[in-house]
Amino acid sequence: MHLTYRNSWHFVIAVYLGITFLALPHRGYAEAHSCSATEAERAESEVDGLHSWETLFKWYRAYRQCDDGGIAEGISEAVARNLVDRWETFAHFAELATRTPGFGRFVVQHVDETLDSNDLKKIHANAATRCPTKLRAFCDDLKKAAGPSEQLKAKT
Repeated sequence: MHLTYRNSWHFVIAVYLGITFLALPHRGYAEAHSCSATEAERAESEVDGLHSWETLFKWYRAYRQCDDGGIAEGISEAVARNLVDRWETFAHFAELATRTPGFGRFVVQHVDETLDSNDLKKIHANAATRCPTKLRAFCDDLKKAAGPSEQLKAKT
Protein backbone atom coordinates (compact mmCIF):
# COMPACT_ATOMS: atom_id res chain seq x y z
CA MET A 1 0.00 0.00 0.00
CA HIS A 2 1.35 3.36 -1.02
CA LEU A 3 0.83 6.20 1.48
CA THR A 4 -0.52 9.33 -0.08
CA TYR A 5 -0.31 12.77 1.45
CA ARG A 6 -3.86 12.40 2.77
CA ASN A 7 -3.28 8.92 4.24
CA SER A 8 0.00 9.96 5.89
CA TRP A 9 -1.80 12.74 7.77
CA HIS A 10 -4.33 10.21 9.05
CA PHE A 11 -1.44 8.11 10.26
CA VAL A 12 0.22 11.09 11.98
CA ILE A 13 -3.04 12.06 13.67
CA ALA A 14 -3.61 8.48 14.84
CA VAL A 15 -0.10 8.29 16.29
CA TYR A 16 -0.51 11.69 17.96
CA LEU A 17 -3.82 10.66 19.54
CA GLY A 18 -2.33 7.36 20.70
CA ILE A 19 0.63 9.08 22.34
CA THR A 20 -1.63 11.70 23.92
CA PHE A 21 -3.87 8.99 25.38
CA LEU A 22 -0.88 7.14 26.83
CA ALA A 23 0.48 10.34 28.35
CA LEU A 24 -2.75 11.21 30.14
CA PRO A 25 -2.56 10.61 33.87
CA HIS A 26 -4.26 7.44 34.95
CA ARG A 27 -5.77 6.92 38.35
CA GLY A 28 -3.21 5.34 40.60
CA TYR A 29 -3.74 2.18 42.57
CA ALA A 30 -4.25 4.10 45.80
CA GLU A 31 -6.98 6.21 44.20
CA ALA A 32 -8.76 3.18 42.80
CA HIS A 33 -8.53 1.10 46.00
CA SER A 34 -9.43 2.60 49.33
CA CYS A 35 -7.58 1.86 52.54
CA SER A 36 -9.82 0.34 55.21
CA ALA A 37 -9.31 1.20 58.88
CA THR A 38 -7.98 -2.32 59.49
CA GLU A 39 -5.52 -2.04 56.61
CA ALA A 40 -4.36 1.38 57.84
CA GLU A 41 -3.68 -0.04 61.31
CA ARG A 42 -1.72 -2.97 59.86
CA ALA A 43 0.13 -0.74 57.41
CA GLU A 44 1.18 1.64 60.16
CA SER A 45 2.21 -1.14 62.52
CA GLU A 46 4.52 -2.62 59.87
CA VAL A 47 6.26 0.62 58.88
CA ASP A 48 8.87 0.38 61.65
CA GLY A 49 9.96 -3.05 60.38
CA LEU A 50 10.85 -1.94 56.84
CA HIS A 51 14.61 -2.49 57.05
CA SER A 52 15.22 -3.98 53.59
CA TRP A 53 14.05 -3.61 50.02
CA GLU A 54 12.27 -6.95 50.31
CA THR A 55 10.19 -5.88 53.33
CA LEU A 56 9.46 -2.52 51.71
CA PHE A 57 8.37 -4.31 48.52
CA LYS A 58 6.06 -6.64 50.49
CA TRP A 59 4.57 -3.61 52.28
CA TYR A 60 4.06 -1.87 48.93
CA ARG A 61 2.23 -4.86 47.48
CA ALA A 62 -0.05 -5.22 50.50
CA TYR A 63 -0.69 -1.62 51.60
CA ARG A 64 0.19 0.90 48.88
CA GLN A 65 -3.42 2.11 49.00
CA CYS A 66 -2.68 3.32 52.55
CA ASP A 67 0.27 5.50 51.53
CA ASP A 68 -0.89 8.78 53.02
CA GLY A 69 -0.25 11.11 55.95
CA GLY A 70 1.82 9.78 58.83
CA ILE A 71 2.13 6.39 57.18
CA ALA A 72 3.65 8.01 54.09
CA GLU A 73 6.18 9.87 56.24
CA GLY A 74 7.19 6.56 57.82
CA ILE A 75 7.61 5.04 54.37
CA SER A 76 9.77 7.98 53.30
CA GLU A 77 11.98 7.40 56.32
CA ALA A 78 12.26 3.67 55.52
CA VAL A 79 13.22 4.52 51.93
CA ALA A 80 15.84 6.97 53.20
CA ARG A 81 17.34 4.42 55.58
CA ASN A 82 17.70 1.95 52.72
CA LEU A 83 19.26 4.53 50.40
CA VAL A 84 21.51 6.13 53.03
CA ASP A 85 22.49 3.30 55.39
CA ARG A 86 22.20 0.28 53.08
CA TRP A 87 23.27 1.60 49.67
CA GLU A 88 25.14 -1.65 49.02
CA THR A 89 21.70 -3.29 48.56
CA PHE A 90 20.69 -0.86 45.81
CA ALA A 91 21.00 -3.51 43.09
CA HIS A 92 18.24 -5.50 44.82
CA PHE A 93 15.97 -2.43 44.71
CA ALA A 94 16.70 -2.15 40.97
CA GLU A 95 15.73 -5.80 40.43
CA LEU A 96 12.40 -5.28 42.21
CA ALA A 97 11.75 -1.97 40.42
CA THR A 98 12.50 -3.52 37.03
CA ARG A 99 10.10 -6.36 37.73
CA THR A 100 7.44 -4.01 39.17
CA PRO A 101 7.88 -0.46 37.79
CA GLY A 102 5.23 0.92 40.14
CA PHE A 103 7.51 0.03 43.03
CA GLY A 104 10.32 2.05 41.51
CA ARG A 105 8.07 5.10 41.17
CA PHE A 106 6.80 4.54 44.73
CA VAL A 107 10.35 4.61 46.11
CA VAL A 108 11.40 7.69 44.13
CA GLN A 109 8.23 9.55 45.23
CA HIS A 110 9.24 8.94 48.84
CA VAL A 111 12.51 10.78 48.40
CA ASP A 112 10.73 13.96 49.40
CA GLU A 113 10.73 17.13 51.48
CA THR A 114 9.81 15.25 54.68
CA LEU A 115 13.33 13.78 54.79
CA ASP A 116 16.21 15.28 56.72
CA SER A 117 18.40 17.48 54.48
CA ASN A 118 21.48 15.41 55.39
CA ASP A 119 19.70 12.28 54.17
CA LEU A 120 18.77 14.02 50.92
CA LYS A 121 22.41 15.05 50.44
CA LYS A 122 23.61 11.50 51.08
CA ILE A 123 21.02 10.03 48.68
CA HIS A 124 22.09 12.53 46.02
CA ALA A 125 25.78 11.78 46.65
CA ASN A 126 25.24 8.00 46.56
CA ALA A 127 23.27 8.24 43.33
CA ALA A 128 25.91 10.51 41.79
CA THR A 129 29.07 8.69 42.87
CA ARG A 130 28.22 5.11 43.85
CA CYS A 131 25.76 4.11 41.17
CA PRO A 132 26.51 0.99 39.13
CA THR A 133 26.67 1.94 35.44
CA LYS A 134 23.81 -0.32 34.43
CA LEU A 135 21.53 1.32 37.04
CA ARG A 136 22.18 4.91 35.95
CA ALA A 137 18.51 5.58 35.04
CA PHE A 138 17.36 4.71 38.57
CA CYS A 139 20.13 6.86 40.04
CA ASP A 140 19.23 9.81 37.82
CA ASP A 141 15.64 9.62 39.09
CA LEU A 142 16.88 9.57 42.69
CA LYS A 143 19.18 12.54 42.13
CA LYS A 144 16.27 14.54 40.70
CA ALA A 145 14.02 13.57 43.61
CA ALA A 146 16.70 14.47 46.18
CA GLY A 147 17.07 17.87 44.57
CA PRO A 148 19.87 19.67 42.78
CA SER A 149 23.17 19.58 44.64
CA GLU A 150 23.23 23.42 44.79
CA GLN A 151 19.81 23.43 46.46
CA LEU A 152 20.98 20.81 48.99
CA LYS A 153 24.05 22.90 49.86
CA ALA A 154 21.80 25.88 50.52
CA LYS A 155 19.75 23.91 53.07
CA THR A 156 22.67 23.66 55.50
